[in-house]
This record gives sequence, structure tokens and C-alpha cells, in this order.
Amino acid sequence: MTFDVHNFFKIKSRVFFVLMLIFIVVHLTFDLKYEAIVLAILSFVQLAIVLFPSKKRKWMYHLQVILLSLIVTILCFMEGGVISPVVFFYIPPICMGFLFFNIRTGTTYSFIILGLAIGLTLSSINHWSPFPPLVLDSYQGFLFFTMVFIGVSADVVWTLLEYEKGRNNADQELKTYNDEIIQQEEELRQQQEELISTREHELDLERTKTSALIEEQKRIKAENDLLVIQEALKYTAEIQKITLPGKEVLKDFFKEHVIIYQPKENISGDFYYVNNFNNITLVVVGDCKGHAISATLLTMVISGYFDSLQELPYYPSLLLHNLQDYLINEFNQKIEDKDQIKHEVNLSIAYFEGNNFIYTSANGRGYLIKNDQIKELSYSNNPIGDTFSLVRQYKDTEMTISPDDIIVMYTDGLTKIEDKENPKELLEISKEFYGKYEENWEKGIMKYIKKNFSNTQQDDITFLAFNLN
Repeated sequence: MTFDVHNFFKIKSRVFFVLMLIFIVVHLTFDLKYEAIVLAILSFVQLAIVLFPSKKRKWMYHLQVILLSLIVTILCFMEGGVISPVVFFYIPPICMGFLFFNIRTGTTYSFIILGLAIGLTLSSINHWSPFPPLVLDSYQGFLFFTMVFIGVSADVVWTLLEYEKGRNNADQELKTYNDEIIQQEEELRQQQEELISTREHELDLERTKTSALIEEQKRIKAENDLLVIQEALKYTAEIQKITLPGKEVLKDFFKEHVIIYQPKENISGDFYYVNNFNNITLVVVGDCKGHAISATLLTMVISGYFDSLQELPYYPSLLLHNLQDYLINEFNQKIEDKDQIKHEVNLSIAYFEGNNFIYTSANGRGYLIKNDQIKELSYSNNPIGDTFSLVRQYKDTEMTISPDDIIVMYTDGLTKIEDKENPKELLEISKEFYGKYEENWEKGIMKYIKKNFSNTQQDDITFLAFNLN
């Protein structure tokens, strides 16, 4: 359910190779022999990209952009600098950088091309090129300019059309996937209604029999129904666990970590998510409010949304806004409908790139433990998914962390004791994590849970503590 970048660059490399052959002929036609020789030499590099495409060698995508920029720079230098019409071919690599990589990569390519353009401008002013400049006011120059303009326009239009086509296909696949989930939830609801209706009818028939037979049949039926429900809930719980990253997966992201996932019932409205997007590690801890089954299904929908992302928004607050819009649109909620069920979700979201850490929260909770000092990360009291209050203000907190720093993210079920939220004891326990190993972390948090929730657990509990590799 993501855009197929490999397929685009596979086709793009062939189109680019054909364009190079065409412009070799064009340069020979206009008696630009040296330019044609340069294009012919660089065509061998492009031919290698065409003949040996590979999803594993993703650096070849960048080589494609760099090669095009290099060809444009060399041809412009040989044709008088920035006055050469070939300079317009800088537009396609800028488009590809922003469309098919990410904003940071696209910006990097833009600054590189800007530097090359400035260099070509200085070359034009100081006449550094040993070759005679192209005479644009001649018939030959006008014709050459026209052909370059047509080539650039065709390349850009084709790139935009391919991007739009791929994006529409990915959106359609995602919509189909979400429609299937909603349809399955509706079928489950109908089955529950049919089961209740059937059960009521059976009870009416049984009332006509003797009281002893009625009690015996009711007992047997109740036991069977309970067994079916227990098995269904057990199976649902197993499915939910499959969607959560296990300890072996978490070891790939964290040097030390502890994950405590303890549903109140068999199934849970809590979830956690860890993944990597273009060298940015995304960590999410969430709590979906509502009835058990609907909250559980909602956790799977949100995890599926994260999996469908091709790249992350620049800030986690933007990711919260995008997820808010997605939930409202997919569930088709209306502000005027006051009886509509709210799908409120509390979330803590963190980005990690190297030592850079960005955190935001929609009524989620998190701590940063640094040098025996613990800092509560700022959060908003506004969850997402509630259409009655669409305006949301989520604050991004950005800071630099060290490998020994510990991040704690958890849901409010961990601090809700006797209907009151009291994070002080958890704060003191977490403070002791610094400088110790994950075994000590787990021992401390499990002692806290056993003390406060051994008799009554009021909500689902999720606790994630970690430091980075």
C-alpha cells in the first residue's frame, strides 16, 4: 500500500536513456560534436542502470538524479554557461527529489542544483568555458531551444503523471483494506445480533418444558456459549498480539528496553508501534477509548495507517493532525450528530534520528530520564478522533539525547489508582532506571504493578522504557 518507487525509476531510467540517445542525435545535427561525445560517454553509465536495476541497490535511484544533474552541468558549461537552454533540465531532478524521496532529500538536491546554477552563471560572466557559447538568436539556436523546452516539458509532465498514477493506486489499496476492516466489524455486529435473537427464541421455547429440563438445558447452553465467546476473545487477543512488535523486533531498535503490555481483559484498547522510515525511528504508545472489541479493532486500523505511510511528516504533530483527519473521514462522523460514538485516542509519538529527539502528545504520557534527573515531557490534554472539538494544538518538543538517556512512554492505566491518576510513585521508580540495566527496570516496574494492581486493575496497562542503540 505504498508507492512503488523502484518501478518508477526502472521505467524512468529507460526513458532517460532514450532521451540521451535522442539528444546525441540532436547535438550531432547542430554540429555540437563535443557535447555529443560527452553524452555518449555518460550513456554507458545510464546503460548500466537500465540493464541492472535492483530493489536492493536503492543508491541507484540517487545515482539517476545525480547523473542527470551532472549531464546538464557539463553541457551548459560547454555551451556558454547558464545561458544554455539545457539548464532547464535541472527541473526534473528537483521534481524527483521532492516527489520520490522526502522533503529533506529534495531540499538537499535543490541547494546542490542552485550551487551548480550559480557556478554556471559565474562561468557565463567570466567566459571560463573554452568552448564557444551557443548563439541563441540564430535559427539554429532557436530550434535547439525549442527542442530542449519540449524535452523538459515532456519529462516533467510524464514524471507528475506517473507519480499521480502511483499515488492513486496506493490510496485505492489502502481504502480497500480499510473498507474490509469496517465490513468485518459490521459482520461481527450482525452476527452478535443474530446470536442474541436466536438465544431469545430458544428461551421462549424452553419455557414450555418442565422446570427441571429448562434449567438443565439453560446450563448446558450457557456453558457452550461462554466457551465460544472465550475462544473468540482468545483468538482476537492472539491476532492483536501479532500486530504488536515483539521483543526480538524491539531489540533491533533499542539497546536496552522493557515493554509491559497487560490488558485488563483478554483484549485491549492499548497498543504500541515501532518502525523505521528513511533513518527516522518512529515510536508510538496509544490508548483507544471505547468498548473492548471496537477499541481493539481501532488499534489495528491505526497500526495499519502507520504501516501505509511512505514517509513521515516533518514533525510528529503533523502526523497527529493527519491521523485525526484520517479517522474522521474513514468513520464518516458528522459534527451535527450528537449521538455519534466518539473514537477518542490518546497518543504519545516520538521521532528519533541519530541523537535528535522530537516528541509530541495527544493526552499521552512520557518521561525523559537524564543524569539521574527525570523530566515529564509536555503533553496536550486533547486526544484525537473526537469530532466535537476539531481544533487541536499539539506541541513538538525537540532536544538532543545521549545513548544513556532513557525514554519512558505509557498509558494512563498505569497511574490510575482508585479512580485517580497519581504518577508520583511511578516517577520515583523510573528515576532509579538511570545507569542500570533493563532487568533492573523490569523488576522495579513489576513491583509497582504488583503493589497497586494485584487485586483490581481498572484499565489496560502499557509501559515502554528504552534507550537507543
